[in-house]
Amino acid sequence: MKIAYITSSSPYNKLGWSGTYYYTLKALQNQGHDVYCIYDAPKISLFKKIKTKIFKIFNRNLLLERTDSYSKSWANKIIRNLQPETEVILSLSTIPVAYLKTDIPIYIYIDDIFEHFRTYYNIKNLHSKDIIKANRIEQRAINNCRKIISSSNTTAEAIVRHYKLNEEKLQIVPFGANIDYTPNGKDIEKYIASRKQDELNILFVGVEFKRKGCDIVLETIKLLHNKGIYVKLHIRGLKDINIKLPNYVINHGFLNKRIDSDKIKLEELYAKSHFLFVPSLAEAYGLVFAEAGAYALPSISHNTGGISTIIKNGVNGKLFEIGTTPQIFADYIIEQFNNYDSYIQLARMSYKRFIEELNWDIAGKRISQIINSSFYNNQIQ
Repeated sequence: MKIAYITSSSPYNKLGWSGTYYYTLKALQNQGHDVYCIYDAPKISLFKKIKTKIFKIFNRNLLLERTDSYSKSWANKIIRNLQPETEVILSLSTIPVAYLKTDIPIYIYIDDIFEHFRTYYNIKNLHSKDIIKANRIEQRAINNCRKIISSSNTTAEAIVRHYKLNEEKLQIVPFGANIDYTPNGKDIEKYIASRKQDELNILFVGVEFKRKGCDIVLETIKLLHNKGIYVKLHIRGLKDINIKLPNYVINHGFLNKRIDSDKIKLEELYAKSHFLFVPSLAEAYGLVFAEAGAYALPSISHNTGGISTIIKNGVNGKLFEIGTTPQIFADYIIEQFNNYDSYIQLARMSYKRFIEELNWDIAGKRISQIINSSFYNNQIQ
């Protein structure tokens, strides 16, 4: 099937949306689709950028990308670049297709929707008129598409709660892990066997100290250390931490997957760690938890946002409610670490969940099934 693939930035760059643009493209191509890309968001005028800065002085935020004119400029760009015999349009944002006028069926694949994003992340200082306009664009996009695909149950529920749509139009396909190499069964057994039983290694991955819960992680690891457990915390993603770290905490800084040495280092951290511990306070999805599963690494986090679509209690980790104390996190980690046979089973099940649900091969097949089914059913009708 010939698909026009719409992304806000280049899908050939693995840094775009943490690699999701790139890996979604590859997933579609691996399903045999003829995919061409329309990308790079329309330019925002210098006047509007200056206006935004002036409004910030008065403690007000402007939504420059959520205006009718911006959405229409996206639609015009798509129309100009559509190739002959295009059968399907797939957009990884609602904004480009809200005002798109075409007989070609439109599909949308997203991890969040505006009204949920605004309230969930507590976005403040928006004018009521701007909120109305932004929600109008979302509704137009929903009306304009044949199917809207959400990466999580939470976002799917939010779409139903905040917007009008026939629920048959809504589908859920979790994002896959954004990795190039998928470890095989032999790799997994080697990783698990290499995890020391007399040294507990915890991995934190994130670029935002507070939102990702690094303060909670540090306090939990301190409790483990004070109990006499030989523990090491590996931090990846934070360039600078404005506190003095104890010697059992190692900050590896930001590791760039496009640099071979950094990529190897990150893979080593996934392979040798016992748990990924990222107790995010807010998360639309949580790609890092899917990536952890590729290395049979169980995850610990909060039950918030899209994380519950990825982590299933007792299967590939454990979710706790926001407000859980570091002591409770520490007790769980000790319990799992002291029952090593049970831990090994949890690690293996984490990999099994990744193989069955959380990789781009599975996501690509499901997206293709959704497109093919609705496309051909509509033709028959």
